[in-house]
Amino acid sequence: MSTSAAIYKGFAATIVTGIAAISFTEVSAWILLIAFFPVGCFLVMDTYYLKLEKQYRILYEKVRNEKIAPDFSLDSRCSKAELYDANATWLKCLQSPSIWMFYAPIIIIGVIIVSLKFAGVI
Repeated sequence: MSTSAAIYKGFAATIVTGIAAISFTEVSAWILLIAFFPVGCFLVMDTYYLKLEKQYRILYEKVRNEKIAPDFSLDSRCSKAELYDANATWLKCLQSPSIWMFYAPIIIIGVIIVSLKFAGVI
């Protein structure tokens, strides 16, 4: 799952670099705005995989502490209380430094580029 996160971050960085490069050509600002949609998708997928990884850690701890018998089903469903205690909710995963420290600057750069394009500066 961590490999997936690295791949998503690589794709997102590549997209933003490409968008920044083509923003100086005669491309519509709306096209640039639409081009940032995949970055949002990568953000959601990266957050999902972080949440799933935390759920598997909860499952591992349950088996390790012998709270449940190992049945090898790998069913990672947890109660809301367990998710909350392990910081495995969507919001907590979104607030993880591995997510916001990467995607926040990308989103800020995107907003700046699109705003400058709409304003006619670039």
